Formats: sequence, C-alpha cells, structure tokens
Amino acid sequence: MKKLVLAVLALFLISACSAPNDQALVDETKSVTVYFVADTPRGFKLFSENREITAPSSAFASTVISQLISGSLQPIDPDYVNLWDSSNSLNEVVISGAQATVDLNLGELNVGAEGEIRAIEQIVWTLTGITPSLTTVRFLVNGEQVETFAGHVDTSVDFKRVPDYEVLNPLQIDSLSDGAEVSLPISVAGYACTFEANVIWTITQNDKFVVDGVTTAAAACPERSKWQVKLPDLEPGEYLFTVKEFSAEDGSLFALDSKRLVVK
Repeated sequence: MKKLVLAVLALFLISACSAPNDQALVDETKSVTVYFVADTPRGFKLFSENREITAPSSAFASTVISQLISGSLQPIDPDYVNLWDSSNSLNEVVISGAQATVDLNLGELNVGAEGEIRAIEQIVWTLTGITPSLTTVRFLVNGEQVETFAGHVDTSVDFKRVPDYEVLNPLQIDSLSDGAEVSLPISVAGYACTFEANVIWTITQNDKFVVDGVTTAAAACPERSKWQVKLPDLEPGEYLFTVKEFSAEDGSLFALDSKRLVVK
C-alpha cells in the first residue's frame, strides 16, 4: 500500500512540474498593434495596424518582434512600409522588470537618419504595446552593445516611447483595414492630434469626387483622441476614404491617411 501511495505521489509531482511547461507551449491568438512607417508631408511617421497573430504563449512578444525585424510581418496598407527586411533577424528578447533587451543579428538598414530612428521606434512602440509594463528598451547586436545601427542614431542608450505627437502621424484611420468590405450603414473611426481637433474627410471613386465633410476629434493636439464619421449611403463599389489636415499658417497639406473600402 505504501508503494502505491508513493507511486501516485510521484506521478502527481511529475504532472505538476510539467504542466507549466506544457502550457507555455500552447499557441494563443491575440490582437496586436504593430507599427509601420510612411513618408508624409511632415516626414517619416509611424502608423499602426491591428493584426491577429498566433504564437506560443511563453514567447508571444519575441515572436512578434522576430517577425517585424525579419521583415516577414508586412503592412496591409500599401502606403505603409516595414523598414526592416530579411537581412535582419532576432536572437532574443529578454524582459527584466520594466526593461526589455532586444538582441538582434543586424543586416542591412540603409534608411538614412530619419528612417533609422523610425525603424527603432517600430520595435519600441510595438513591443511596449504588447507588454505595457515595459518602460525602456535596450538594443544589442549579437550580444554586444553597439554605437549605432546605420551610422546616425546612438543605440548605446535606452529607448522609450516619446510623446505620440512627435512620432505618430497626426491622423490615423484604425477602424478598418485597407480594402475592407463593408455594408451599410458605414462608420469610420480613428485617432487625431490636430489643430482645433479638426478632421477633414473626403470620399472619391476612380479619382472622382463623391462627397466630403468635416468632423472633430474629442480633443485638440497635443492630446491624441478619437474621431468618428458616419458616412452617407453609398452605391456598391470601391471607394477611397481619406482624412486630411491642412496647415493653419499657409493652407498646405499637413497630414493624411487613406483606406480603400468596398461597399457590398
């Protein structure tokens, strides 16, 4: 009887010890905000896309960052780009408290000074979005600290999210992906950091004007806040929905974002 009890206890302990490891290998699917880059009237800015990503639960953040750094994670919107490509790869992401260390195998990153900082911010904003407890990100190349990735930005320092109005595009459509199929009634929403919270919107079809209007975000810049537009009824077909901001000083185009939508 004693041997039987000991055998059962041993099986219980083995099961208890192995359960967390087994659980860690289970894939999970999450909605993740991934940051890409576009050339805008104000230079290179970050744009976000919400993506459904499946990865092992114990390595979810590192899997997403690996896909971003290797260039396998590409934007849906053709106006956006991933500044990282297949010449780069991730060695590991180590998280300790509020700091993450991203160790990568660096390939080609010939993007200029502005592109280099935006490429770094792609990683910083994506990683800190996945793990909100993080406040700083440190970079290594094959386990070693380096002075720069491409000769322009000091990578020996710790990075953190800068104020969003410095790096994010002032306008973002985030309620639908480019090319999304929609049905009436149609509402489009996003975020803005604009003068007096103004958001100008237009709809075109085959480069021809259809309708336009103006809405306002919940607050003016420097606060980034939500806006929403209920569109008029549209005939079935493909349209281009664009949001814009013009300079209060000279009327020049200041910022824009656009998405193709297909009305069924």
